[in-house]
Amino acid sequence: MSQKRIATYVPSSRLEATADVAFETREPTPAEVAEMSRALKLLADAQGRSGVMATVQDELTSNLQTFITLQAEKKGRLAPSGSHTLEATFDERDILGWAGSFFTWWRKLNPFDWKTPGAPEQLPDSFRLALFGDWATGLYGAPKVAESIVNDKDRYQVVLHLGDTYYSGTGDEVKNRLIQFWPKVAGAKNRSLNGNHEMYTGGRAYFDAIQPFGQTASYFAMQNKRWLLAALDTSYADHDLHGEQGTWLKGLADAAPDKKLVLFSHHQPFSLLDNQGPKLVAKLETLFTSKRIYAWYWGHEHHCVLYGPHKLYGLRGRCVGHGGFPYFRETKVFGSETPPKPTWKRLESRNLVPFGRVLDGGNPYIEGHEKEYGPHGYMTLEFDDDDLFEIVHDADGTRLWAQPAHKDDAT
Repeated sequence: MSQKRIATYVPSSRLEATADVAFETREPTPAEVAEMSRALKLLADAQGRSGVMATVQDELTSNLQTFITLQAEKKGRLAPSGSHTLEATFDERDILGWAGSFFTWWRKLNPFDWKTPGAPEQLPDSFRLALFGDWATGLYGAPKVAESIVNDKDRYQVVLHLGDTYYSGTGDEVKNRLIQFWPKVAGAKNRSLNGNHEMYTGGRAYFDAIQPFGQTASYFAMQNKRWLLAALDTSYADHDLHGEQGTWLKGLADAAPDKKLVLFSHHQPFSLLDNQGPKLVAKLETLFTSKRIYAWYWGHEHHCVLYGPHKLYGLRGRCVGHGGFPYFRETKVFGSETPPKPTWKRLESRNLVPFGRVLDGGNPYIEGHEKEYGPHGYMTLEFDDDDLFEIVHDADGTRLWAQPAHKDDAT
């Protein structure tokens, strides 16, 4: 029987099976065997270069990656593969031995109890916000991003992650990939949104982890006398707004008509490189048509893209999803030659989506495949009275873009 390998993740110490992943033995049903076959094909199709972390946007499959990792560790079947990862080895006999227990565990997963936030937190008139998304791998450029944020000499008052802890947001993964590597800036507010990957196990480990931050709900708002910042949960309901978030946000905006509104979320309202977000836009329709939204920052897509102002709604879209997950440098988008240093490539407007500038380059943190994967990094947002200054950083803190947000134009 042929043996298969899948790139998995282990930090400096190996993973151990914990209470949030229960192991029970039973035979899988025929329907479960068919589902397992589908998931294994998705994993095989998603595998990139040997030893480089890969995953898919699929709940069952992401949970399967977690389960394979834990089972391989339990049986001593994790082999070194490079780039600080280990590979789990398995065959069909292995899978059939624990497939039933996997489905028993998976079907018991439920989302965390929905909470509503209190009043917006107060911010100083001038403050700096460190922003990064799709970061919680603990690998590649992610630790360097955290180090650069911590070592920034001007300090941050807010540190915000836009979501996704890989593979499926179990307790071990949240502990070892989100919290262990979190950039600990003295005196800063720490906040984290939930991405779809945290919600693949119901998001309970994520929600427990943010309690020490002082974050009481998965969505929240902050404000000063000039700005209203609202962070939305678009993952409890996938790529949608669960509960009364739309009404909540409109109420906040109506109560502060003179403040500029900035949104943060895991998922995108629109994109030139991925899916659109019609459910999000529909629930915030009045804010769009009134041109009330000044800027919107999101992750989910593993790129850094700066969009020009939307021709209909005026808002400035920013994708900041390149924090730590390895993503292929797509030659159809960027061309065959990897530039020696990170650079910006213009994406023309199409399908009613505004033009954008996407960050192109290699990734020095993915050993042996530096030219095949795109760069990791983060953003700094500097709020000063009426002004918002944006800085895009490479993972090591190098500035790759720096200018006032209002200077976007069509040139």
